[in-house]
Parts: sequence; C-alpha cells; structure tokens
Amino acid sequence: MVRTAGSARSWLLLGGLGLAVAVNPAGCGTEGPAGSGSVDADLLLEVLRAVGPEVVLPGLGRFLTEASALADAVSAWEQAVQTGTGEAEQAAAQEAWLATFATWQELELMQLGPAASSLTAAGGEDLRDEIYSFPTVSGCRVDQQTVEGGWEEADFFTENLVNAYGLDAAEHLLFYDLDNDCPGQVSINEEGTWAALGDAGVRQQRSSYAGAVVDEVIRQGEVLEGAWSPEGDDFTGAVSLEASSPYASEQEALNAIFDALFYLETQTKDRKLAQPLGLQECGEETCPEDVEALTSGAGLLAIEANLRGFRTLFTGGEGTGLDDLLVELGHADLSEQILGDTDAAIALAAGMEGDLDLLVETEPESVQDLHDAVKRVTDALKGDLATVLAVEIPSEAAGDND
Repeated sequence: MVRTAGSARSWLLLGGLGLAVAVNPAGCGTEGPAGSGSVDADLLLEVLRAVGPEVVLPGLGRFLTEASALADAVSAWEQAVQTGTGEAEQAAAQEAWLATFATWQELELMQLGPAASSLTAAGGEDLRDEIYSFPTVSGCRVDQQTVEGGWEEADFFTENLVNAYGLDAAEHLLFYDLDNDCPGQVSINEEGTWAALGDAGVRQQRSSYAGAVVDEVIRQGEVLEGAWSPEGDDFTGAVSLEASSPYASEQEALNAIFDALFYLETQTKDRKLAQPLGLQECGEETCPEDVEALTSGAGLLAIEANLRGFRTLFTGGEGTGLDDLLVELGHADLSEQILGDTDAAIALAAGMEGDLDLLVETEPESVQDLHDAVKRVTDALKGDLATVLAVEIPSEAAGDND
C-alpha cells in the first residue's frame, strides 16, 4: 500500500502558530517554526540523498559480509556433525550469528521503503520480516520443521510463515539445547518423532536446516540491497524524489525517516525493555521471558545496536543528517542533546554484563536505568524534534505518553 499525503498524513499543527515546514518550490528555502530561521531546500535534499549511500547501503553491505561468514561457519558445523563432532564448529557458528545479528539490529532502525511494512509505510515490501521477524517467533515451529525436514522442499520459504525461517529461526537452531520447545501434546513429542532422532539426529537436522535458513537470509538481504541500489530498483533515488517515488513531497520523505527512527520508541524502549520490566503489556510483576534473543542471550547486544543504528540514521552516517537540519534551524542545542543522550545510552548498554532476562529478575533497577536512558532520547524524538521538523508521530505511537 502506498501512503499518500492526503490519505495517511496530516501536517502537525504547531500549537497556535499554525506553522509547518514547507519546501519552497523555487528552491530558496524551507520555512521553519518561529525563531528557527529557514533551511535551504538543497540542505533538505542532501539529507534525503544521504539515506541510501551513507546509511542503508553501507549497513546492508556489512550485514551481507557478516551473513556470508555465518554461512561458512554453519557449513563447517554441518560437515563436522557428519563425522560425529561439531562442538567447536557450533561455537564458531554461534559467534558468527551474534556478529550478523548485531549488524542487523542496526538496520532495524532503517525500516523505510522496501524493508518496512506494506501496511503502514510508503513503498513498504515487508522485506524486514523475511530476514528477521521478532517478535513473531516460534521455537516450537522450528523444532517441528527440524523433524519434518521441510526446508528441503523447493517452496519451503514461500509456503511457510516467517516464524519458520530468518535470523530468529537460525538463533534457535544454533543455540537451543538438544530438547525441543514444544509442549507434550504436540505431535513431535506425543508421537515420539523428536525422541527418535536422538541427539546425533537433532544436531544433523539442525545444522542442515540452519544452512538453508542462512542462505535464504543472504538471498533476502541481496533483494533488499538491490531494492536500494541505484543500479537496481533505486529506492535511494526514490527517497530524494529523483526517481519513481511513493512520496508526494520531500516533507513526506523526511517523515518516513522520522518513522524509522521511532523504532527506538515503540520497539527498543517499549517492547524490548518496558514489557520485560512489567511496565506495560506484561500482566505480571515482570516478564523476563519476553526479552528479545532469549535463547542466545543477545538482548543487550540488540539494544546497543539499535541505538547505534538510530545514531547513524539521525546523523546521515558520513553524510548530511537530521542533526544538520537542526543546526540550520537554529537548534544546535537539541542536536547536541539527542546525540549526547544517545551516546550515554549506548555506553550504558555496552557496560552492562549478563543476560537481559536474568538482569530483569535479579537487577531490575539496572534495566530500569537503561530504559530511562533510552527514554531520554525518545522523549526528545517525539517532543522537540517532531515539533521543530514538523513531522507527524507514527499512528501506532501517537497515544503513547510514556
């Protein structure tokens, strides 16, 4: 679904001032809120032009490099399992998965256009879910396929739901113990087909399944890269309205960047921290079982990487970013505040030790501190930044006052 300015966007009213950022058709400038001066239209165009070559494509390049190394490590694991060994090779594949996962978690903050949801984003093609579908995950479904060997079918990835493949499925295959994640009444337990595999059979099936899953992750990553590439579908040009674009204006494209940044609010802060802490949508005092990447223990790694991805998109990588727009509008102090708070949250996440689910249970105050550090960033995002840039808060977060 292509979102148009008339059907899914309404300009943010700046209380009483009745002002919004609007691009001057003659290219002389972009009018900003009262007291902020004006932004040259060329500067806004630089921001939009930087998203592809300076932010998304370099991130995808790193991701595909890491995923290729993961594929090699999983292949080595599969070969070792055939000879009755494989512990060291599995450990190496786990490390390769963690590296790939960390890079992807930065790209989670860059869900605009092809990676984004087809239901909510202009140009969305749902490619993100084909690579990583959290929180839509199911270890039991992966275990059922481990017994059935379904990945060997040519239509496996088109006929199954995303919870049967992707980086999250690879995590389960690489890190879960030799038991399965299904209740007793599920057929693989009730009929004994899981037990019939034996430990050796489980390792063999999982390593083979993981190889197919990682190959598909790489394929989908290449599809996403091609969608952004100027030599491919050129969503890079679409963002700056220099190629066929789903955006009606530069302002709408700017709003798409803002929507992507909002992942830090709705997912990192709310889903990955507030929910396990019991602050929302939990139903218990705490819900440590809702932590992301529970099997691998990479929940903190994900949050740190999300923050890094936020920083990269906000600054435009090595190019021109929203921070430069803020400076031009006379709000360098807001830019410095957001970057400073982001760096502080990154440092806090990087300095925490242990698995996030265990910290939620044993040291909830430390996790609360991380939540609060992320919240300082997102408060500025949905407050002053939204007002200064006259962008609309995504509908899924519009009623969130946390």
